Amino acid sequence: MVSAGTENSFVGNLGEFFSNAGGHRQKGVGRRPVLTVAVALCLLVVLTSCGGGFFIHPSLSNTFIDPASATLAKSKTVQLAVHGMYSDGSLQEVNGDSVTWSSSDPTIATVSSPGGLVTGASVGSATITATTTATVQGTGCQVVVSINNGSPTLSKVCSGNSTETLTATATVNVNVTASDVNRTVINTTQGSTLSQNTATIPAVPAILQFYAYANGDASNDLTQSVTWTSSNPAVAKISNGLSSGNGLATGVAAGTTNITATTTNSAGQVVNSQTIVLTVQ
Repeated sequence: MVSAGTENSFVGNLGEFFSNAGGHRQKGVGRRPVLTVAVALCLLVVLTSCGGGFFIHPSLSNTFIDPASATLAKSKTVQLAVHGMYSDGSLQEVNGDSVTWSSSDPTIATVSSPGGLVTGASVGSATITATTTATVQGTGCQVVVSINNGSPTLSKVCSGNSTETLTATATVNVNVTASDVNRTVINTTQGSTLSQNTATIPAVPAILQFYAYANGDASNDLTQSVTWTSSNPAVAKISNGLSSGNGLATGVAAGTTNITATTTNSAGQVVNSQTIVLTVQ
């Protein structure tokens, strides 16, 4: 009995094995390549006919949450979903029953588990975490080779199940505002809702923090939940999704770049900020 893990080396030695069948070497050495090919083809048929012991099932390698960030008003909701990246390169939504959801601060945002439905409770930011447990089923099989009148007969016996369990986590920042977003203003002064048009970084690699506010209200801070964009990252890059915070611009080289912020409100409308022309000296 030969395990599936040794099938390749076994097939490579089949000619020698069969030439010694019955206790003596066969004189028909010329039949060895034909016999080996026949056994290999037979082995392939057997392997492909048994539920998956030979082929590797794609396993979950990582997860991410869609949407990547969310902004909602108090008492409003947003639906989150977990998508998985698998070992064969495919992407698909992960079954809700295998995902556990939690909120870093339920006083700001709650989340149903299972389900992933977020509800705004009070103004502020909270981190929503999705923990996914995936089990991949496999089959343990062995290949049995028997000789009948000098001809090989292969069969595959499968018994027992093997499982692979993976636990993956993904997080998303949720910003809850006092009212739904219809206008976003960005600037470099914390707490200011004035529309700013220019900014300067004095040297490379100096940094500058940008802030975002909704509807002209400093209490509607969107800094951590908007998507920041630099039109020319070769001049200055700006952070998104970092543990140290969003909206942190870092000078890369002398020049100018346009800084903007984008968010999507609970009605699904994209809200863009004004543009700040950032000069790196």
